[in-house]
This record gives sequence, C-alpha cells and structure tokens, in this order.
Amino acid sequence: MELLLLLFFLYLKHAAMNVFHEATTFPSPGCCYEKEVGTERYVLVSEEDTTTAHNDCDSNCVYEKKTAPLSRYCFKAGNDPFHCRAEQEPIRSILPIIEGNESFVQEIIFQKETGVLVLKVPPHKDYTESVFVFEEKSETSLLKSGDVCQLADLPTHFNVSTSAEGYESKGRMNQGDKVTSFILKSRESILGSRRRAELVADVQDLCDNVPLVKTKDFSVNETEFEKFRKGEVILIENLRNTRECIMHKKCTTWGPAACGWGWENPAGGGLSFHEVSAGSICVTCNINFTVVPLVGCDLALCACTDIADKTSLVDCSIKSGVNSTIEIERWNDTTTRQQQQQQPILTQSMAYSKTGGARSLTISSPAHKDIGALEVVMHAHKDGWWHNGIYGGGLQNNQMMKLGNSCFISTLKTNVFPVDIAYGIQIIKKGNNVTRADDEVDAHAVLYDLGPLTTAEETGLHEDIRSRCLGSNLKRNVETPVTKIQSDDLKNGKIILLDSVPSRSNCHLQKGIANKDTGCWRFPNPDNTSSILWVHQIIHSVTEFTCCLTP
Repeated sequence: MELLLLLFFLYLKHAAMNVFHEATTFPSPGCCYEKEVGTERYVLVSEEDTTTAHNDCDSNCVYEKKTAPLSRYCFKAGNDPFHCRAEQEPIRSILPIIEGNESFVQEIIFQKETGVLVLKVPPHKDYTESVFVFEEKSETSLLKSGDVCQLADLPTHFNVSTSAEGYESKGRMNQGDKVTSFILKSRESILGSRRRAELVADVQDLCDNVPLVKTKDFSVNETEFEKFRKGEVILIENLRNTRECIMHKKCTTWGPAACGWGWENPAGGGLSFHEVSAGSICVTCNINFTVVPLVGCDLALCACTDIADKTSLVDCSIKSGVNSTIEIERWNDTTTRQQQQQQPILTQSMAYSKTGGARSLTISSPAHKDIGALEVVMHAHKDGWWHNGIYGGGLQNNQMMKLGNSCFISTLKTNVFPVDIAYGIQIIKKGNNVTRADDEVDAHAVLYDLGPLTTAEETGLHEDIRSRCLGSNLKRNVETPVTKIQSDDLKNGKIILLDSVPSRSNCHLQKGIANKDTGCWRFPNPDNTSSILWVHQIIHSVTEFTCCLTP
C-alpha cells in the first residue's frame, strides 16, 4: 500500500505557491498515464523535477486531477488504495468535417486499455458543443450537451474498436461522405450518486455536477426532427403493433403555456395542457382496432380514446403508491463499507388520488431522528388546472401541510406544479432504488399562523384535506424561508428575534419566534442544471411573540 503526496501548483501573478496534501499511489520508474487514487482520478501532464519543491515525491511524474483543471500533483508511498487505469496515453486524432458552407474539426480520443472512445464536437450551426463517450464492455453510450449528460444503451450494431480504427484511417469528411441519423432522446430516469458511482469512470468525470439522465433513443426522419425542434408535437414511437392494438407514446409541448393542442392524441384530436406542467409530460396509450376492447394491449396503459381532457391525461402519466427510499446520513472519506450498509433510511410515499372531481397529490414523510412526520396535500381544480385565477375560476386553500396536531392551509403558489413533482418523483425512483443525502440540498422555512379558517372555508376544503385533518387544528398560514442557522436554532429550542416593532415608550419592542413542531419532506429539484436530485425542505411551525428590550 502506498501514500500519495499531492503537489498542487497555484499560479499567482508574480509567484508560484506550492501546497502539499497527502494521498496515495505507488512508486514506479515509469509514469502511469491515468491513475485512480481513492475516489479521485488523475491524468499525467508532464515529467519534471519534483525535488525542487521539497515534497519528497517518489517520481517526477506530475498529474492533473480530472475534476480540477490546471491542478498539479505528485505522489509518495502511503496507505490509500490506488489503481493504474491506463499505462499508455490514448490515441488522439482529428477529423475535419465540412457541412454546407461551414467547416469544423471533431476531436477523437481512444484509450485502447480501457476501450473508451470519446468524440468532441465543437459548436456549429445552431448546435451546442457535444461530447460523446462510448464503451463496449458496459454498453455505454453517453452524450453531454448543454450541461446535461444523457446516458443510453449502446446500439447493438455499434462496435467501439472498429469505429475508433475507422476514425484513424479517415483524413477528412465531406458532405457526401456521411449518412445523417436523427435521434430524439426520451428521458426515462435521472441518476443519483449511488448509480453514478457504478458507471464508467470517464462518464463520472465528464458528468460531475451536471444532471445525468437515462434516456431511450428514438430514430425519426429529418422532417419530424425539425418539427420537434420548432416545438411541435410528434409521435416518437409505435411501441407495439399487433393486429389488434398499437401502443403510442407522445409528449406534450413545453409548459406552462402549452396552449392549443398541447398534447396531440394518437387516436385523433388533441387538448390543451395550459397551466398543468412547467415542463413536458410523455404519455403512452393504446389504440385498439378490434371489437373486443384492448385485445393485445398492455392493460396497465390508458386507451388513447379515453384521454379527453387535462385530468385524464395526467391520470395516465402519474402512478400512485410510489415510495422513495432515502439514506439520511451523509458519507465522507472515513465512512466504512459496513457503515454505508447500515445507514439509516426513511421511505417517503406519494399518493395520487382520482377520487372525486378534483385530483390530489399527497406526499408523506415519516418521523425520524428529531424530526416529526409531515404530510403535504395539493389538489387541482375539477377541470385539471392547479392555480387560482386561471380561466377566471377560483381555487383557494388547495395546499395543506400537516405538522404535529395542526393542519396549515394555504393557496398553492403559481410557480409550483404538483404534476411536475409527481412526474419527477417517478423519474427519480425509476433511476434509483435508494438515494443518498449527497443527492439533496437543504432548504428551510417557517409557517406563520394567520388564524383559523372560517366555517365556509372549512366546508370548501378538498376531501383529502378534510379526512387527514379530522381532530386537528385548521389554520391559515404563510410560508417564509429562513437560514440554516435560524432553522437549527429553532430545532434546538432557541428563540429567534426578528423585526423591531415601533413604540413610543422607553421599551424597545422586538418580534420573535419559537419552535413548536418540525417536519420535512423531499421534492424533485426544480433546477434542471444541477446534479442534485432532491430539495430537502425542513419546515417549522412556530409561536410568535413580542418582547420588550429595555435600554
């Protein structure tokens, strides 16, 4: 076993500073091109005299950490695990490409020892920079474009080694030398830290700190591809075609302003998806051509002819009873494998209710450690939209948070789309049996009590809210964010002083809050540029008071 001494050069304007850290590797007369030390990977950048830095490194091999460009490290024998991933430098080549009146150069990198082929395509026309990674053993096909990594299964006809050799023999590519394929990628799931750690190391490095989604690829013709790029709805797949039944998959246009035919029904016609989702929702349904209903079809799917409005479309896209399993303790470098296997977990449940006219979504998080149980209920209008004031209709008091013995009632914020929350939970679950604390970011808020509901307001509550709040105190509330320090202080029984209150007396009045109950829940991270899956929101119900601070 060996220890690695990390030599890090920090370049300043007039001087260079050497910073030393201990890690792991092996002494060797030659330089391993790419090595893995602990959980980090390093690439050889030079061979130079490291003795001048007084760092006592074992060789003159100088490396760059793959996740830290321009960093410099050298190594010394120690105790941490190491692995030389590739002794030799990869084969690099370039391919000049001409498309119409535009030319660009594609970079090709093939590492024979690992079998990884990387293609780097610069921005051209209206396409952003793209990086492709292929690896045959793991059947990896990855595209990074627009700060999102999209992982798909490697096509069965694609041989990585043969393709790499073909690039080496090709000097230039003209317009007539290529066949263009048009591929649409349908997002199937999104991967958290546990699943990422199982992937090819090159994928882990490339996709660090950006979303990594598992996709299914669909081949379309150029006309359909251009329609999709312009925002039109297209049929992306006939999933199954039998004599009795065809299964179709179609996606809505991008919301929330998906007016007109926001979803085109494969069975004919279409419907608006306005103010239902802030994104795009894909639905698979059956078209039946026989007298006997749904012969040869997947009975778990909806019949396309039954999708007639927003509500029935959402019914077909959301599954009830999805449970999310979450490890609630964070790992660090000292966490052993046994400790990882014994991590405390919780199971948060999601239920989608079709009972009655107005659909509802319920998220339930159990009590754990020093945090109580929390239930969140949100419901739609009977016509399928979720926010007050849409189409001139009223939709008040359609969100409830039950914390302790109190139900806090409010009107759903216009930037919160429960359909996206439910769809996102399904996507996370499909990609991860378990997520870690590393897959979430914390947020903190308090619920201010605005007083009881009127009798009329109580009567008008959705049935799923009334049934969960039997015997509880019903209160109107406003949710306000607080800092982590304030949240921790509340949880630890401290009083938080807020704004001053004007007073004519010698007494200086000060508002304050004290904690009553604490709960939490997790919802999908709305930041589509982040690798973080969840927002872990910690909620406090509080008691408000005013105190006198004497001079």
